[in-house]
Amino acid sequence: MSETPVIPWVIELYNPKMPTPLKIRLENRVIIGRNDKNQTQQPDIDLGPYGAEAEGVSRQHLALHTENDLLMITDLKSGNGTTLNDVRLDPTKPQILKNNDILHLGRMEITVRVIISPAEGSIFRKQTELQLDDRSHPGKGQFVLIVEDHPEVAKVFALILERAGYSVQICPDVVSAMRAFNHKRPSALILDLMLPDMNGLELCRYVRRNIQRNTVPIVIVSAASTPDKVAEAIDAGADIFLGKPVSAKELRHVISSLIHQHESGVTMLATKHLVGTAPLQAMEPESRQSAVVLFVAGHSETPITISVQQPVSFGRSADLPAKSYVDLSRFNAIDNGVSRIHMTLHSKDGAFYVEDNNSVNGTYLNGDPLKPHQQKQLGNSDEIRLGQLRMYIYFLTDKDKEVTQNPGETSK
Repeated sequence: MSETPVIPWVIELYNPKMPTPLKIRLENRVIIGRNDKNQTQQPDIDLGPYGAEAEGVSRQHLALHTENDLLMITDLKSGNGTTLNDVRLDPTKPQILKNNDILHLGRMEITVRVIISPAEGSIFRKQTELQLDDRSHPGKGQFVLIVEDHPEVAKVFALILERAGYSVQICPDVVSAMRAFNHKRPSALILDLMLPDMNGLELCRYVRRNIQRNTVPIVIVSAASTPDKVAEAIDAGADIFLGKPVSAKELRHVISSLIHQHESGVTMLATKHLVGTAPLQAMEPESRQSAVVLFVAGHSETPITISVQQPVSFGRSADLPAKSYVDLSRFNAIDNGVSRIHMTLHSKDGAFYVEDNNSVNGTYLNGDPLKPHQQKQLGNSDEIRLGQLRMYIYFLTDKDKEVTQNPGETSK
């Protein structure tokens, strides 16, 4: 009889001298201490670069290990001892270690943060109308997109879901996730908030404004779990917010339930859809077909709605007529490398085109650079980047016309 595969823990060790916290994948046992070239057996985690020797950390100071879904710590008869929340540990006697516990290895203070555990989770919030199933449904190879920049965290998320029967793809940032999302529609999306290129909520809003794929279940997994952050995520269209530490058991259940409900056609009752072309409803009907809406990343609740009956240029602080020019200065255009006359939008034969005006920092369409003065046709929900300023464009299509003539509520 084969044993059930171990679900790894991911924990984080933090000391003020560390430029970034140390993230550790823990399946069985790791030794923490400091390297010594004169010693044959070196620790798995070396605290030497952070002043460990001066702080009294031994070469083989303590062990982190797992036992029955518990995280344990054992002092290895270190020279200056180990304290757990100011209580000195008995050498070789294991003690339970929990999230946000504080260790002292000699005089070195280490804060322990749990990111992933097998069974014990943290904050759980969901859309008010959403009711999860009581039981899990085995995966059938459905595609789940994981957007997480730390490799070990992403790999463990992937391992959890693959063992549950799903296929996965990992993206480390928002831009690569947008490309993956448009290439292949996922059955669910797992999203961190703190990503290297922009806040993960921009991707959440992007999905919820997508013309054809806006009902994809979205699960936010983040350590930034203050009440205002949770509320902001739910308002941006996330179905569920899981605070870190997140449990493997909880993640499996949430993804299983959301995918099952989505495939059963009941997601429309719960998932919030953000407006895409809805701002065009405020315009006169004869103007709507030549108009576009642009959402600027980081300013998603204040869209730019313009009519492109003639070419319209975008930039910062250029002395041009308002009808043919959009000044992006209020969106920190200078800091984002936007030129004075950076790009131009064109409308012809029922389609929209973007043109780079030989800008200093370039214009990019879905991450691909445009050649100066070469017009490129736009698709709905495409990303246009001017230097580092990202915008997402929406316009009416033939499928939208009937809905726009009879506008209704689109937020539920």
